[in-house]
Amino acid sequence: MKTIILTKGMHCNGCETRMVNALQQIEDVTSAKADAKSGKVVIKHKRDETISEAKSLIGEIGFEVVEA
Repeated sequence: MKTIILTKGMHCNGCETRMVNALQQIEDVTSAKADAKSGKVVIKHKRDETISEAKSLIGEIGFEVVEA
């Protein structure tokens, strides 16, 4: 499965790296890509439930989920 989440708060490559590294720690995430310019985060995952976990994690690391 593939899900796109729109976020606020990423400003640079470091933010993108932080986001990707955090999301890849979730067991069912197979890949993650983040784009600071657009705020898009693309997550490939195995289960729908993974997205609620990903949204919580995004908030915990200091970014805001705008839409999923």
